Amino acid sequence: MGDVYLSINFNVRPISGVEILIAELSYLGFEMFQENSHGLNAYIKESDFNKNLFDKVRILNSKEFKIDYCISKLENKNWNEKWERDFEPVEIGQNCIIRAPFHQKSKKKYDIVIKPEMSFGTGHHETTRLMIEFLLEYDLENKTICDVGCGTGILSIISEKRGAKLVDALDIDPNCYSNTLVNIKKNNCKKINVINSSSDILIGNYYNLILSNITLNILKENFENFRKFSDKETNLILSGFYKNDLENVNEILDSLNFTNIDSKTKNNWVAASYSYNYFI
Repeated sequence: MGDVYLSINFNVRPISGVEILIAELSYLGFEMFQENSHGLNAYIKESDFNKNLFDKVRILNSKEFKIDYCISKLENKNWNEKWERDFEPVEIGQNCIIRAPFHQKSKKKYDIVIKPEMSFGTGHHETTRLMIEFLLEYDLENKTICDVGCGTGILSIISEKRGAKLVDALDIDPNCYSNTLVNIKKNNCKKINVINSSSDILIGNYYNLILSNITLNILKENFENFRKFSDKETNLILSGFYKNDLENVNEILDSLNFTNIDSKTKNNWVAASYSYNYFI
């Protein structure tokens, strides 16, 4: 039997509090968010949840917002049915579309098919869109890439479509591992190596580009490994955190010889790119 997930339906007034709520929940193990007209649905594994988590969510005790919530269980089967009911294609730039298998094929240069299952990365969330925007700008021809916390495999798939010669896609979650395997097959990818492991398994490898779109706490746990994967030609693109955290992220990465070269923001989420200073 698959993991049981909880769906937590938050009513948020005023609605502007949704962005803050997502930012706080993203640090606590929540894996997916769906905004709606009254607030937010947030999803987390039942095994990772207890109500004490909400003691750490400051906006729930704020006098500026009125927030209430209800909790329901969601089996894998129900999750997938919900996505098939709600999942709409996402267009990013002029040349890229992310769609589900049941949507009609497009004429876009990058027509990416994603069956999301229990994994993060459909293009709907701001952080995924921002990461993809960077990938559409970078020259990936003949590059070696690692995708740490690959989720659905979406970043790895786009990397191969844009010319990468090798992509190591890894995720510690077996659901994400399985989902990435499904999605690379649907997109006829041949150069993606999918690994169910932490990033420690990649130590000893060097990459032209490191990608990671995961929560800030997990990102920080991987920063030292990112340095170990880097040489004089390495760039790093990160997302999964709020723009208010960018200064702190830059400070930590600067101490590891990464220089911030660009950043993008959308609805207070941020993606940032870095170059590695090999000779420092």
